Amino acid sequence: PEVDAKLLQEMEASPVNPARITSVHQRNDILKPGYLEVENGYAKMEDGSGCVATKVEMPGVTPEMIEWWFIWHGQQDLRYKVWCPTHHYAAHVLEKDLPRRLDKSLSLKERNWNTTDVVTEDVGAGPQKMHLSFFSPEDYGYDRELIPNAKVIVSANVKDPETGMGLVTFSHCIREIPGGIEYRSHYWQGYNIDENGKAVAVAIPEGGFPMEVMKSCAHHSLLEYTNLGIILPGLYEKYK
Repeated sequence: PEVDAKLLQEMEASPVNPARITSVHQRNDILKPGYLEVENGYAKMEDGSGCVATKVEMPGVTPEMIEWWFIWHGQQDLRYKVWCPTHHYAAHVLEKDLPRRLDKSLSLKERNWNTTDVVTEDVGAGPQKMHLSFFSPEDYGYDRELIPNAKVIVSANVKDPETGMGLVTFSHCIREIPGGIEYRSHYWQGYNIDENGKAVAVAIPEGGFPMEVMKSCAHHSLLEYTNLGIILPGLYEKYK
């Protein structure tokens, strides 16, 4: 699909001053009313880590569709491929976690918590196999009083399945807007969230992340969520 030219133009203002973008340590700010200073942009942070933010509006999409999508798409490669055909290659749920994903006694959002997807994806450096391990909002370190400000929160650590090394942590916070939703994403490269809900640096290279890494992540996010907004209502209607 064609990414909204306005979003691409906003992204052209990056890299931004790292003081303007929301760091992983300030992530509760995302759940406060209103908007952040940078909703679409990227920066190399003072410690060399990367930070990427994107915001995509999805007309005709509901919060329940997003909850359903994160249960449904990881169960077959093709479901993952249609999300972003140029960058998504394969996905499956870790075998030990599949029973939880299929447990209809849990709500859709709960079925995703404490489970892991194994995906092969290209976010700018070629196809890479990754483990995406999902958190409840509380376990991710979000303030309980702020959590209800988002209709859906999807957060995960990304790790290398071969070495177990953490690579990045991301969080998607979805709010309703007239006629649909706004999908607000943050990616903090070089960080993971630990078992206590604290952000810890895990993989910041000497000299910091190259700016191209942040730029590629930003444009990938805009592309995949633009496409998801287009295909999701039809998929949900047919397969829910």
